[in-house]
Parts: sequence; C-alpha cells; structure tokens
Amino acid sequence: MTHDLWTYSAIILFFVVVAKILSQKTSTVDVLWLIILGSLGVNLGILPEHNEILEAIGEWGIVFIMFALGFDEDLNHFIQGLKRSFGIAVIGAVFPFLAGYYTAGFFGYSFNAQMIWGLTMTATAVSLTMVSLREQDLHKTTASTAIMSAAVVDDILSLIGLSIMIPIAISTTGGATQSVDFSEVSIIMLKVVLFFGIISFIGMVLFPDSLKKEKDQSHGKLFNMAVQVRKFLGIRQLLTAYSGKFTPLVMLFTAFVFGAIADRFGFHPAIGAYFAGLFLREEYFIITVDNEIRSHKRDGEFVINHLAYTIFGPIFFVELGTKLLFDYQVLIDILPAVFTLFIAVLLLQVFSASFAAKYTGGYAWNESIMVGLGMLGRAELAFIVIDIAYVDNQIIDFEQFYTLICTIFLLNLTVPTAIKWWEPYYMGRKELKVFGVKLSK
Repeated sequence: MTHDLWTYSAIILFFVVVAKILSQKTSTVDVLWLIILGSLGVNLGILPEHNEILEAIGEWGIVFIMFALGFDEDLNHFIQGLKRSFGIAVIGAVFPFLAGYYTAGFFGYSFNAQMIWGLTMTATAVSLTMVSLREQDLHKTTASTAIMSAAVVDDILSLIGLSIMIPIAISTTGGATQSVDFSEVSIIMLKVVLFFGIISFIGMVLFPDSLKKEKDQSHGKLFNMAVQVRKFLGIRQLLTAYSGKFTPLVMLFTAFVFGAIADRFGFHPAIGAYFAGLFLREEYFIITVDNEIRSHKRDGEFVINHLAYTIFGPIFFVELGTKLLFDYQVLIDILPAVFTLFIAVLLLQVFSASFAAKYTGGYAWNESIMVGLGMLGRAELAFIVIDIAYVDNQIIDFEQFYTLICTIFLLNLTVPTAIKWWEPYYMGRKELKVFGVKLSK
C-alpha cells in the first residue's frame, strides 16, 4: 500500500511537470492539462479511482491556493466587492439551478432527480476560476474580487439549499417520509453568523490594525484593550519572532487555523484560508534590526506561492480529473443529456451572472462578462450532492450520476479556456460590439 502511494505520487508529479510544459508550449492554462491528464491517468489504470491520502494532499493544495490568493488581495478592495456581489451570487445561483431542474424534467426524470440536478449545478468552484485568472495575471482585478466575494455568498446559499432540498428530494424515496427540518436550517444560519463573527474578531483583535493609525491617536477603551492583547497574542509577534526566521511556518499555521474554523462551521477549509491570507498585511512582517527596517513578506510569499501553484495545488486538479471514469456504452447513452445540461448551464450561468454584475453590481461590461465566465466551474459541493444522492440515498441512478459528472467535467474544462479567450477583450487589446453595445474594455 505504501509502495503504491509513492508510485502514484511520482505519477501525479510527473503529470504536473507535463502539464506545465504543455501549457507553455500551447499558450494555454495548466489547469486544463492537469484535469485532462488526471482523467487519462485513472482511465488507463495508472492512477487510483479513490485514495484518501492523495485526496487529502489535494485538499491541502486548494487550501494553499486560496490562502495565497487571499494574501495577494487587498482587504478593503474585497469588502467593497462583497457589497456589490450579493445580487451576482443570488441570481448566479438561481439560474443554474433552473437549468439543472428543467433539463432533468425534459429527459423525463422525477421531481426528486430534478432537485438533485438543480442543486448540483448551483455552487461555484471558485478555486478553479481564481487559478485560471492568476494564469492570465488577472487575479488582482476588479472582476476577480467580484467572483471571490460572490462565491463566499454563494457558498452560504448553497449550504442552506443543501439542508432544505436534500430532505425534500428524499421525502418519497424508499417509501420514507421526511420533512424539512427548519431547526437544522436555523442551526446552519447560526453557524454562518458565528463563523464570520469569529474570524472578524480574530482579524480585528488578534491581528493588529494599521500601525500608522494606532500611533499617536486616542481610541476607545475596547480598542486599547485589543492593543494590549496583541502585545502577547497578536499575529505580528509570531511573524516577526527571531527576526522573522519562521515567517512561512506561521503563515501556514494561520491558514490551517482559519481552515479548521471554517470546516467546523460547515464551510470548505479553503474559504477560511482565503480570509487568513486576506487579513495579513504588509506591516505585520516589518521588523527593526540594528536600525534597519526589514520585511519578511517576500520570503513568506515565495514559499507559499511555490507550495500553492507548483507542488500541492496542481495535485488537487489532477485528483479532480480522476472523477471522470469512462464507461463507453453509458457515455454514448447519456451524450444528449450531458450536452443539453452543459449548454443550458453555460448559457444561463454566463448570462445571469453577467447581467447581475452589470445591473446589480454596477460593473463594466468587460468585467461583468468575466464574472459570468468565472462562475462556470463546479467542484466540491457538487460532488457532495452527488455522493448524497447516488451513494447514500439512491435518488438518482447510474446514468444520471454519469451525466452530472460528465457535465461538471465539461464545465471545469470550459473555465480556463473561456477566461483565456476573454482576456484580450477584458484588457482592451481586442474590441467586441454586439448590437452596437461595446462589451470589451
């Protein structure tokens, strides 16, 4: 078993190297090749269908990626984006749900199956989008912030939807009658409030505010107490300990603490890691040694970026590719449903999120379309829904299981390709007009 793990690890890292080379040779994003090579690997029998250790390593990778992305983002910029993104999250979730729901009905599946199809198409795989944006050097743009902030809201809505719709979907399965447990929904809402309350407390109390703002200014008693607490427990004390020798270690520790908090409250750990990176600011890394001002932020950033984008992060996308197993007869049978669902989600997701970004968030057309394209990916929650519906409760059959998996695979392949295609229009190097309306920058 241990020997197999080392063999699989070597194969995956080989795929990562090949993907990096292919992306450079073809001027495409490496995420696309990582997913394709993962799928080829599992179907050729050289990678396992399921390995808990490799999947856990992949989860580490996505935590590193989201932490690195949060570390690159500006907190004030993110808060502004969050205020503008609620409409994008709601509208961008409702229309993909309708696409899944009505496509299942079109192919004659039951109400229960329709609910599952709809819910599977709801949540956005933001990590895939953010990595694809970074490949095009767009991860610090306004559109990137809009996608990430909308995804946070989307994640909350998806958790609530999961708690409500799964009991409805299994209400007539196997003859058992179940009703929506509104106390469970209330608990989820409470967890959402507690999660954001706890991380806000950590960010405002244990992480120092701008040192420039704190100096020579009078503050309230609560703020002064927080300053005293930070002298002993503040993250800056850890980041600058022993002249910053352990800065990368402390950064990873922070990411995992926030990830663990998020996991305890029902969120993906990557969401917590993103906020950990978001709260870390330049001044936390500055120390004075022999009258010399020195910052260890670049050292820590160098280590984190390599872990995220070169080593552990790519493993996640290879593992994502292994979710698609080929059964050729089944694939032939389900092709009409797969392409119908894929086209429906593609069109409704892009149009709904783009128009929501334009008319509820006030973004420009080039930014709005990037938001719409960026919300196409499907990952963690989709697989959770499929697992509950197919493995645990048999709400959907084998062909529906394959239909949903294949559609997710196609949507995930579309994301990096679509972002690369729109990048010159987004940056204004190419011009696009539709019915006299300029959509490019």
